[in-house]
Amino acid sequence: MDEAPSVPISSVQRSYAIVDEIRERDRAGATELAAALDLPKSTVHNHLRTLAKLGYLIEEDGAYRLGGPYLHLGQAARNSRTVFEHGRSAVETLSEDTGRYCQLVVEEHGRAVALQSTRWAPDEGARPSPQAYPRRAYLHTNAPGKAILARLPEDRVTAILDQHGLRSRTELTVTDGEELRAELATIDERGHALDRGELIRGMVGVAAPIATDDRVYGAVAAYGPGEEMDAALDAGLPARVRETADDVRADIVFATPE
Repeated sequence: MDEAPSVPISSVQRSYAIVDEIRERDRAGATELAAALDLPKSTVHNHLRTLAKLGYLIEEDGAYRLGGPYLHLGQAARNSRTVFEHGRSAVETLSEDTGRYCQLVVEEHGRAVALQSTRWAPDEGARPSPQAYPRRAYLHTNAPGKAILARLPEDRVTAILDQHGLRSRTELTVTDGEELRAELATIDERGHALDRGELIRGMVGVAAPIATDDRVYGAVAAYGPGEEMDAALDAGLPARVRETADDVRADIVFATPE
């Protein structure tokens, strides 16, 4: 497990690394987790027992899964976001009208976080397919992330790229800094970003930022299989996505007291 040098309490970092690993695997035991995270089994076991006693993990036949509190924490985190409050219904409408997989995405700690995914990764109950839009992704690897980057201040973009680099998600992911910055300038000019297999092979996406002059709230995105999306892009889907993002932005602005 790689430890961030700026983390004040490393034991907390280990607990969250264990929780994240269990989330990826659905359920796992101490031996499996210790091997995956390169930690002593005794250390992992102590963290597991502590989290289980607090109710955050459930132990079943020697394996651990996430407990109910994480469901409520996740819902609270999502529902507290202004952009989710004002954008959820708009994204659902966009998905219904276009028949596309749509997302409402925000930036957190330099990563793209999907607050809402329609059709592709169901919000309630159902397990998303392995091809589902990642809940957290590097901003440069996908349409909504690039739409957000295009509206962030230059110093913030530089800080994000310095922190995370330009890792490839597929062979089509932009990994050259100059190429990315040129693309961000184009995105800012035309008002939407494109992703042609950069996040998931065979999938094409279009996204528009939800932003004012002073703040970037997030982005709205629509995805679909390549051939279908090529036709949809030609038929005006980018304008529809931009319109949705603008509607959400206007709703936020008019609902915010001066």
